[in-house]
Amino acid sequence: MSSPADLVERLSTVIGIPVVPYAESGEIDHDRTTALAHRLVAHGISVLTPNGNTGEFYALAPDERRAVLTSVVSARAATTTIVAGVGFDVRTAIDDARFARDAGADAIMIHQPAMPYLAAEGWVEYNAAIARAVPELGVLPYLSNPAVSGTHIARLAERAPNVVGLKYSVPDPVAFATARSLAGEGLLWIAGLAESYAPAYWQAGARAFTSGLANVAPAVSLRMLQALRAGDYGEAADVWRLVRPFEELRARDRSAHNVSVVKEAMRQLGLCRREVRPPSHALPPELAAEVAESTRRWREFVPSLEHVEHVEHVEHVEHVEHVEHVEHVEHVEHVENLEKERSA
Repeated sequence: MSSPADLVERLSTVIGIPVVPYAESGEIDHDRTTALAHRLVAHGISVLTPNGNTGEFYALAPDERRAVLTSVVSARAATTTIVAGVGFDVRTAIDDARFARDAGADAIMIHQPAMPYLAAEGWVEYNAAIARAVPELGVLPYLSNPAVSGTHIARLAERAPNVVGLKYSVPDPVAFATARSLAGEGLLWIAGLAESYAPAYWQAGARAFTSGLANVAPAVSLRMLQALRAGDYGEAADVWRLVRPFEELRARDRSAHNVSVVKEAMRQLGLCRREVRPPSHALPPELAAEVAESTRRWREFVPSLEHVEHVEHVEHVEHVEHVEHVEHVEHVEHVENLEKERSA
């Protein structure tokens, strides 16, 4: 692991949670997974979390989770930070964390345990056990249960020094501020409820936020980040109002269509198919129409896959031309050296 301070600096940004596109057969479309991840990277998203909730973590089989991670890692640039989602039981989470480490991930995000009963001390033990198994990686627990207090978070950080931050997803800015004040200094606090809560949580000390919206329009998410970093809360509020209809659709009915809304928007823009796996469900026509209306004001900021492919083609051609030039120069020098040897 790079130094905790360096990792925190790299994580202090928009953390994109890539969707997982499916082929018509229902299997994962790994070529499109890679292409969409590359699109995010090419348009300024420097941190990616494969196997997050927007990536339908709980709907994927173990081998699929690992294949998705491998596909996303293959799209990284030199400056990309990969935070792999892990979870389920402790042993499964540790095995996936070690796979992520070996695949080149920089950190893991530990999903909140999918158990109906959660004790705050048990949450500490769960995350500490996983974190200790991969001391080489930074660790970001995912927290959406207000029963876990800032005191518990501080206790976890003491037991697992590679816990560098926290994805906080309790929908209560006061609870966020209270937990942060009790947890002490040194952790990166990530607003885990995306652009909707980012301005409020930023004012209480968050310095990053997760985003599913970035799958559609990375420039809009980055515009909010820039406003928050500059302390321009008027501009941040403008972005918040711009994306609010889209984010409210995602949050409707206890987030029943959270991923489906993102994928429907991507389908309408020609980026991927709209299918999701149960227990999620594709949107009915009336909700699909609402998605279209919610994105209307910022569609101009949506980059196409074709643009990324064009850039890749240009870069490939330039690379080939450079290699051919070098080989030509080396060939000429080789011939000149042979002639000199013969003359001698």
